[in-house]
Amino acid sequence: MFPIGTDRPLRRTPWVNYLLIAANVVIYFISHRSVIQGHQQVVELLPWAQKLMLLPGAQDLPTSTEIVHGIPALSQYITYQFLHHDIWHLLGNMLFLYVFGNNLNEKLGHTAYLLIYLTGGIMAGCGQVLTSTAPTLGASGSISAITGLFFVLLPRTNIRVFFWIFFYMDILEIPGMWFILFSVAKDIVEGFVPNSPVAHWAHVSGNAAGVGIGLLLLFTGLVQRDHYDLLALIDRWRRRRQYESLVGKGYDPFLTPTPPAALASTGSLFGVGRSAPAAPVDPRITPLRDAICEALRAHQIPQAVAKYHDLRTIDPAQVMAAQDQLDIANQMMADGHYVVAAQAYEDYLRVYPKAPQIEQVELVLGLVYARYLPAPTTAPQRAAELIRAALPRLHEPSQRALAESELLRLEAAPK
Repeated sequence: MFPIGTDRPLRRTPWVNYLLIAANVVIYFISHRSVIQGHQQVVELLPWAQKLMLLPGAQDLPTSTEIVHGIPALSQYITYQFLHHDIWHLLGNMLFLYVFGNNLNEKLGHTAYLLIYLTGGIMAGCGQVLTSTAPTLGASGSISAITGLFFVLLPRTNIRVFFWIFFYMDILEIPGMWFILFSVAKDIVEGFVPNSPVAHWAHVSGNAAGVGIGLLLLFTGLVQRDHYDLLALIDRWRRRRQYESLVGKGYDPFLTPTPPAALASTGSLFGVGRSAPAAPVDPRITPLRDAICEALRAHQIPQAVAKYHDLRTIDPAQVMAAQDQLDIANQMMADGHYVVAAQAYEDYLRVYPKAPQIEQVELVLGLVYARYLPAPTTAPQRAAELIRAALPRLHEPSQRALAESELLRLEAAPK
C-alpha cells in the first residue's frame, strides 16, 4: 500500500517541491557507480559522497581506507538529506515527497517551505544521532517532517492510496491524518527491532519536528488558519463534548433561548427551578433546519437557500451551523441576492466570532457592502470597518492588495 496523490487540487505550481525532487534524482545519479561484486552488478555510493552522509562516531567508509572520526560535521545534517542508498530508496522517498509536499508548498510559499523542509531534516538527523551510531542517508527525515506538518495543517485532506492483495488491486481514499498516524506507529514499533537497516527514529524525530513547527505556525498566526487544520478539529471536538455534556444534563437548545451560563443566577444551570418557562418554539423550525442540512449534504445548495429564506421568515434569529451558514451566504451572494447575503454573513460573524478564517468572511462582507449594496450612510463605514479588521490577518498577497486598494477607495470617497 502506498500513496499516489491527494484530493486537494493545486492552484499554483509547487516549484520548490519539484526542484527538491529533481535535486535528489540528479544527486543520486552522480553519486553512485555500478561495480561487479562476485557475479552480480551492484550500485554503490562513491567515496566523495560517503563523506556527506550523517556519520556519528568513528566510521570506516566501505570504499575507502579512510576512517572518519568524531561527531558529524554540521554540513552533514544538510547533505545527508540528498543521498540515497539505491533506486528503490530514492523512488519511495520521492513519491512521498510528491504526494505530501505539493499541497504544503502551495500553502506555505516557496521560501518557507524550503526552510521547513531543511530544518525538519536537520532535526530528524539530531534524533537519529541521539539513538544510533550508524551512518545515515536519505530524505526520509525531511519528508517525515513534511508529513508531520501535513498532519497539523491539512489533516482532513484525503490521500489516494494504491493497494493490492494477491491479484486484487484498487485505489481508495483515506483521511491523511489516519495514514500518517499509521505510518508513525509503524516506525515506532519497528524502531525497537534490533539492527534494523532503516533509520526509524529519524522518521519519528522528523514527524515530531513537523508537528511542532506546524503548531508554532498556527499559534503565532504565521500561516493562514483553515477550517480543517488540527487546532480547528480539536476546537470542534471540544465544543461537541461541551454541547453533549450540556444536553445530557437537560439543556435543550431549541426550547431554551437563554444561554446556559446566563441561567446560573436562577438557581439552576439547566432549566430545573427556572422562574418562568421558556417561550414555545414554532414547530416548523426543527423540520426546516433538518431539511436545510439534508439539502446541503446532498449538495443541493439552491434548495437549501430557499428553505433558509422560509426559516428566516418564521424566526429572523435563526442561524445554521458555521459551515452551513457560510455555504448559504456564499450561494446567496453568487445569486446576486446581496442584501440577504450580507445579513447571513453578519449572523455568521455574530455567532461565530472566533471561527477559523474569520478574516475571509470579513473581507467578503466588506466588499459586499462597498460594491453591491445601495449606499445608505452606514454602508461605507461598515465596509471600511470590516476590511480594516480583516487586513492584519490576511496572508495571501492578492487578498491583501485587494483589501488595501478597496480601503483606499473607501477613504477617498466623498463623505
